[in-house]
Amino acid sequence: MSLKVYFKIASFTTIMALLYIHMQTKIFELSYTGKDKEKIIHELNDSNGVLNHQILTLESANNLGARLLDHDNSLQFMDQERVMTVRASAAGMHLAEPKPKVTSPLWNLFSFLGAQEAKAWE
Repeated sequence: MSLKVYFKIASFTTIMALLYIHMQTKIFELSYTGKDKEKIIHELNDSNGVLNHQILTLESANNLGARLLDHDNSLQFMDQERVMTVRASAAGMHLAEPKPKVTSPLWNLFSFLGAQEAKAWE
């Protein structure tokens, strides 16, 4: 084998080895950046959950009521002395009575066609 062919093969092998090593280092670099991005995403999800909890706590009825009552001391809850009752006669009250449901015995055979109800087990 001549020296010229040997240098061609050696240079080709060297270039291919360098390209392979470069590709492998790029693969590892991309995997590390992907891991870093995953970590950032997990941290953002955690902080998002914490912020959602804080927002719901601030919007809760207990917190809003406490802030309202602390802010303005003249406000107070209603008691029975401040509730007005209105008396009306029974003649003035017209309540519509529901019509009784008419069912035939044949419909009992096809009970699976009606609206389903949840029943408690005994």
